[in-house]
Formats: sequence, C-alpha cells, structure tokens
Amino acid sequence: MKRILLFSISFSVANVFAQELKLETGKRITSITNTSVKMDMGMGGQMKIDGNTTNLIEITGADNKNYNAKSTTVKMKLMQDGMGQTVSFDSDKKEDRETVAGKEMSKMLDVPATVIIDKYTGKVTETNKKVIIADETNPMASLMGNANSAEASTAAVFFYIPNGKKVGDKWSESVNEAGMKGLKNFELQSIVANVATIAIKTKSNGTILKEAQGMKFEIAMDGTGDGVIIVDTKTFLVKKSTLNNDVNGTLDMMGQSVPLTIKSTANSVFQ
Repeated sequence: MKRILLFSISFSVANVFAQELKLETGKRITSITNTSVKMDMGMGGQMKIDGNTTNLIEITGADNKNYNAKSTTVKMKLMQDGMGQTVSFDSDKKEDRETVAGKEMSKMLDVPATVIIDKYTGKVTETNKKVIIADETNPMASLMGNANSAEASTAAVFFYIPNGKKVGDKWSESVNEAGMKGLKNFELQSIVANVATIAIKTKSNGTILKEAQGMKFEIAMDGTGDGVIIVDTKTFLVKKSTLNNDVNGTLDMMGQSVPLTIKSTANSVFQ
C-alpha cells in the first residue's frame, strides 16, 4: 500500500513538472507590439503616446534547466502629443535619429541583452542589465525604456497553461514587483486545434518612487486590467495578445498632490 501511495505521489509530482518549453538553438521569435497610452494629471496636464515596437528574441544555447537567449529592440515608432507639443520618432528615418530626442530613443535600439529563460516556468532573467542614461526631460524615452525591458518583452513570448486545465477552468497568480502588488486571474475559454484562448483580468495597487531632474516624487496607483492571450498548447509560444489597463492614483511631488489617470492598450503578435 505504501509503495502504491509513493508511486502515486511521485507520478503526480512528475506530472506537475512535465511541461517543458522546447526551443532549438538558433530559433528566432519576432514580437511586434502596438501601444496606446493616455495620461491625465488634471489642470490641462494631458498626454497621449502611441507606439509600435519590434523586438527580436534569439535562442543561443541551453542546459538542463534554462535557455540562453538574446533580446534586442530592433525597430521603434512613436508619437507623443501633449503638454503643448508634439514629438515623433521613427527609427527607420535617419533624420529622426539625428534629432536631440531621436538620439536618446536610439540608445534603446540594436543593443542586445542576454537573458535566461527557465524551461519549466517561462520566467525570464536579464543577465546584463542595459544601462542607458536617458534624457529625463524626454518622456518618451523614459516611458518606453521601462516598457521595453528585455525581461518584459521576452517573458511576453511564453505562456504556460497549468497541467490538467480544461475549457472553463480558472486559476490565479500573484504579482509582487517594483512596489506593486496584485493578482492575475485567468480563464481557459477555448482550445481549437491546439490553440488556446485565455482571458485575463488583473488587479494591482502600490506606490512607486521615482526621481527626475533632481526631484523625487511618489506615485500611488490602483489599477485594473483585462485582455486575451492566444497560445499554442504544444509549444507554449504566444501567437498574439491584447492587454488593457486602467490606473487611478496620485502624484506627490514638492509637497503637492495631483490626481493621475492612465489608460493603456497593448496589442502584440509573435512570429
């Protein structure tokens, strides 16, 4: 009886960790993301940023637990409108790269970051953090530099569905990073020809500390989000995703507090 029980436990544990990302060395994955961000800080402090970013992830090697990869932002197109001015940048245009703002944006391009991808969890760790000293007066550089980290852009490529989940099942995942805590709730909506559709809803809150132009400020945020992720159940590679976020909060700086709202949408395809 004990042997049967031990065998059953061993089989269950093995089954939990049976899911493994399988990628061959040399494989390349291109992610193309369109983003739209609207910010409102009251008293006319409105800003809109639209962007299109292309990232290339290349598998360079592997061991028993991890894959080694390079993650590179190869193309970027942005349009910022607000605060009384309009600024645009297109990495394909030489004249845009030569402007003051363009030189700052260009620092984020064609700089490979090495990352490690856990075969069994999809967790991504950047091993050579890119140190880019960006002009703090350029909101586009600051915002896109955070949004397009190698860890974030690479992690978006993979999505694991827990073993045994069937259509209609739900599960949750906690989040605790960069001063923000929250919960991601997933629902497996359908599986057709090894392609799964997963609905996601998120809640988060916390406080982020920042510094710009020698001034420190604090942003308290409370956010919700929703979206859809479409993934290949055989490879765990995401085909496309749509994520929407609504954030309400306050910005505290130099003894003053102003309300802050952010609405964003990100649509990604992976090839």
